[in-house]
Amino acid sequence: MVLSYQPILPITTLHDAGIQTVTALSFDPVSDSIWAGVDSGVVIALHTVQGLRGVSFPVGGGLAVNQVTVGDNYVRAFGMAGEGIGSWAKGGMNKWYFRPTSSFTAASPSTFTPNLLATASSTPELTMLNASTGSAFSSIKSIVCSLSMATYASTTHASGIRRENGEASVQAHSSGVQDLQFLATSSSPLCRRGHEFPDPLVKVYDLRSMRPLTPIPFSEGPSFINLVPKHSSRLVVTSAQGLVNVVDVSDATNANGFYQLETTAYITSVALSSSGSFIGFGDAAGVIHLLTAADESSELADVPDPLPDITWTDSTPLNSIGMPHYNTLLLSSWTPHFISHGLHYPPPPKIPPQILNTMKINENIAYAALPKELRGRRNRVQVSNTRDQGRFRSGKNRRDDVDLENLSIDDNVEEVPRIYRKVEIEYSKFGVEDFDFGFYNKTTYSGLETHILNSYTNPLLQVMHYTYPIRRLAKSHTTTSCPREHCLLCELGFVVRMLEDARGTNCQSSNFCRVIGVLAQARNQLDLIDYGRDSPYDQMIQSFHRFLVDHLSLEGNSFPHNSVIYRRDPCSSDPNALAAAPITQLLGIDAKNVVTCLNCKAVREKENMTHIIDMIYPRPTSPNEPQTLSDFTSIIRSSIIREMTHKATCQTCKHFATFISRRSISTADLPPILAINTCVYNEENMRFWLDTRQGTFLQSQIELQGEVDGVEDPGIATYELRVSLVSLCILPEAEPATTTKGPWYLFNDFVKPSILYLERTDVRDRLDFSGLPDALDPSILSRDTSISINRQKNLIKHEPLRFEELPTPGTLVAIDAEFVSMQQEEIDYRSDGTSRVLRPARLSLARVSVLRGNGPKEGVPFIDDHIHTSEAIVDYLTEFSGIKCKFRIPRLMLTPLKLVYKKLRLLVDRGCIFVGHGLSKDFRIINIFVPPEQVIDTVDLYFISSRQRRLSLRYLAWYILGENIQTDTHDSIEDANSALRLYKAYQDMEERGVFDEKLEELYREGRQYNFKPPTPTGASTSPSKSQTPAPPTQAPSPIPQFNLSPNRFSQQQQFTRMNAANFYSLPDMSRFAGGSDWNRSR
Repeated sequence: MVLSYQPILPITTLHDAGIQTVTALSFDPVSDSIWAGVDSGVVIALHTVQGLRGVSFPVGGGLAVNQVTVGDNYVRAFGMAGEGIGSWAKGGMNKWYFRPTSSFTAASPSTFTPNLLATASSTPELTMLNASTGSAFSSIKSIVCSLSMATYASTTHASGIRRENGEASVQAHSSGVQDLQFLATSSSPLCRRGHEFPDPLVKVYDLRSMRPLTPIPFSEGPSFINLVPKHSSRLVVTSAQGLVNVVDVSDATNANGFYQLETTAYITSVALSSSGSFIGFGDAAGVIHLLTAADESSELADVPDPLPDITWTDSTPLNSIGMPHYNTLLLSSWTPHFISHGLHYPPPPKIPPQILNTMKINENIAYAALPKELRGRRNRVQVSNTRDQGRFRSGKNRRDDVDLENLSIDDNVEEVPRIYRKVEIEYSKFGVEDFDFGFYNKTTYSGLETHILNSYTNPLLQVMHYTYPIRRLAKSHTTTSCPREHCLLCELGFVVRMLEDARGTNCQSSNFCRVIGVLAQARNQLDLIDYGRDSPYDQMIQSFHRFLVDHLSLEGNSFPHNSVIYRRDPCSSDPNALAAAPITQLLGIDAKNVVTCLNCKAVREKENMTHIIDMIYPRPTSPNEPQTLSDFTSIIRSSIIREMTHKATCQTCKHFATFISRRSISTADLPPILAINTCVYNEENMRFWLDTRQGTFLQSQIELQGEVDGVEDPGIATYELRVSLVSLCILPEAEPATTTKGPWYLFNDFVKPSILYLERTDVRDRLDFSGLPDALDPSILSRDTSISINRQKNLIKHEPLRFEELPTPGTLVAIDAEFVSMQQEEIDYRSDGTSRVLRPARLSLARVSVLRGNGPKEGVPFIDDHIHTSEAIVDYLTEFSGIKCKFRIPRLMLTPLKLVYKKLRLLVDRGCIFVGHGLSKDFRIINIFVPPEQVIDTVDLYFISSRQRRLSLRYLAWYILGENIQTDTHDSIEDANSALRLYKAYQDMEERGVFDEKLEELYREGRQYNFKPPTPTGASTSPSKSQTPAPPTQAPSPIPQFNLSPNRFSQQQQFTRMNAANFYSLPDMSRFAGGSDWNRSR
């Protein structure tokens, strides 16, 4: 049975580009592409049935392409110019090119065992090539004008054919052989009475005996013969006028396989796909006609649907028209001289002469080194991800063009508007410090970084920060002598103080998140720890909310010395009345649980204190039951009263009965702040929050009434929504007045509503914070706060401040900090070898040194604390921190992190000016914000912005001070001392007006030494100063030598070591004074 074909739309890409003739065709066996050779000697790839133009390359000679053969990973072609045959990769790169000594004439369309390619030239020989390398293998004497896969060739008798080895031959035609395919031949035009006419027969021969079989009649004259793949007895015979006959040689009389192509030009090339489903015909007008054997009922995915008819009126919306389908070239595709884009337009860029002069050729590959002047100008297309990318300070990308501040929620039709979409913190090669947080936050209200462990708690921290009474309470607690090493209320106070001072600068709550992990493990509440997996954060944040408030109540309770913040009964004036914990005064719901037995009606009461209300939603009711109120106010009230049923044995009637419990609380006893967990854990509860046409569920102001002994209290408490959804905050009235577009700000977003904070407006004026402490004790800087038991006195390198030395505003101090790694960075390695940082390493403060900056003891440290930690250290980073094995640390000045933080906080509050090198990162990891006017960073002093390179402290100390520091490891006292001396040198050079000249010299010489001190001569490690090459100078250095070396205070006076328990002045501080509990934990 003969295959049935049908025509489809032709490919006119080459015709539209001005190409006249398609002289060769070949289908790609592994992709939906067709390769066409044209009359200008170029091979072009056309993709899909639309003919999308792809790669193109010349075959050499400038004349028409004679033959194109495509394999899995190669394209072979040669032209009529006869220069030779070549093989190209499908990207257009040439693999090899064979040039015979005479004009090239023919080649077999495919290889055969053993990977050989038969070629012919005008000399009487048949040459066999290695198809992989293009090198000649052997040659056979013969004149060849056409070759097939079986390597049959026409002999010196131009009308005959024979085998390669000459075993048999046959006279095929009286004139020359025009085409040869598997012993089916067509003839050149015959000449009779001076007129040429086509030979109307296709000659067929038996391969075994080389005897002729019944010829196939073809009246139009066969010009092309092609074998149908996978059907060895079927041929496709094509005439130059476009008549096509698909015929089975075993049934040549079948007349159903004829097709006529709709062409106005001569057919110049024919090709079949590897499956035989498609036949392509190239004509002299540059059009490729296609026949397909696909089922008529099947639809081609690439064929576009016809455009609908549109009735055009004045009110027709433009978006209903859609993009038109163009069949002709647009004006934008024409050259500046209004010439249609042809095959060679636009011309390829010229190779610079610097490359041509140094180019070397190896076989068919030319290569050259890239000159310096051309580096960075290579022809590369910058490809970026389609998703939103982060913006880095070190470079710009496509998001720089977007003004997020001017976007509104109507600017995008997506589910989440762009200005509210989640922003992923990304990491460049410079780390997370390079991420431009300011691009996304144009306000004066700071956000918290989300890349650290347990950072899912950041929104709740913002809730606490913008709830003014809690903020005041947390800040006050940091000024007390809290004995707990891991105190969430202290850490909350440090965070809210940092957020208060930062004024829009991004902050980090790593210390708070660290304490969360420690306390959660101690309480065996591992579900509160974020291990980086996909966790139900809405449930985690509500569980942590209750965990946090319970801890704040416990840690802030100094009973019986609690300050009275809110007196529930304003008429009571008893000064001896004992107050509850401050958090309990603000959030506590002191109610009675009234439990009633339904069997004997016995009633008993239990005291009930809770800080957080869990919302209870009405259950679905049947049509016969009365409908319950489902508005926001009613649900809040029912959640406070919380009626529940349970079964138990009654102690009165001794029966197993049903009990009803119900809270009893008066309106006056409702707290100043109502903390609510929304408990939206399923779709049914979520439906209550969805706005409808009837109104909005969440109300900004509600009125609540209590209930006493089952009777509604007539009093009314008015609550105002302060913070909602764990992320949406209204600025407190205590905030300074600012020009804003509205009182609500979005900080971090949860998909579902999670936590609500409502503030009671009718008692707001009764809150009294005057009894809370608000200042740190400055004597903390004058005391020995070490908790080390066996420290060695010869390792003490600091001298605490005397009372008269306590800092005042403007006091100059030098500071340097060292860090250790508590968690390795998490990296995602991709299959292509690239990697992406998922979460950077978590660093923790290990040592901090603060030196005097002025006075007779200038350069003498008054703080040199090593930090005590109960966490495991994964990397001491000794090369950069100078911190060695933990077995040596107890002999040093070991101090709790919270105590060190208070010292630094006191220095900031007293207006000290900090001098150091690279302080911005140090303060960020310490979790403290220092106003820019209190920071002098030598990184910025010795910096030229146009050079885009910041200088290291080691190089600056070598060049400016003439000292070689950090030879073995880092020392914070040495680094802080060097930074102080660099600042003094800067002041001296500025006074003499030579600083700018010195800075240019610093960068100029730095390029010579690669911005590093040269290696000392005569020593491999730990060189002395005498062995270190001096900095290059042409004249005596004008910089005075400042004698600030720590050696000058090595013989320091002895001072009395105070017991840490006396400093903290609380009984349970004895664990720091050498108790057995402390030794075991250490």
